[in-house]
Amino acid sequence: MTKHYKNEGIMKVLTVLGAVVGLVYIISGFAGLVGYSFVPIIVNIQLLDIIISLIIGLVVVILTFLVGLKPDRPLPFHWLVLLILGILLVIFNAGIWACVLLVIAALIGLIEEL
Repeated sequence: MTKHYKNEGIMKVLTVLGAVVGLVYIISGFAGLVGYSFVPIIVNIQLLDIIISLIIGLVVVILTFLVGLKPDRPLPFHWLVLLILGILLVIFNAGIWACVLLVIAALIGLIEEL
């Protein structure tokens, strides 16, 4: 059973917009790796940490796109899922603005549920 919100359209727009902003930050992060010299992994652990963080961020952005475009298929379209995805976006280098957009969408869902 799925929950439908009255303002589901606004929530979907904010979710997709947050995913787009997160994708821009992730692409910018990958573009920032141009200046690094790719030495053996054992020597440059910091570079490996950045790359892994950006890849996980890309997966979270893709999940955010899927939640916004295909609700209830990979993950449910629920305010709690949007809040968790927003927190994960800011943790994995997808930017604070993507998080803010998803938190606003989650707050709209929370207010409707109360």
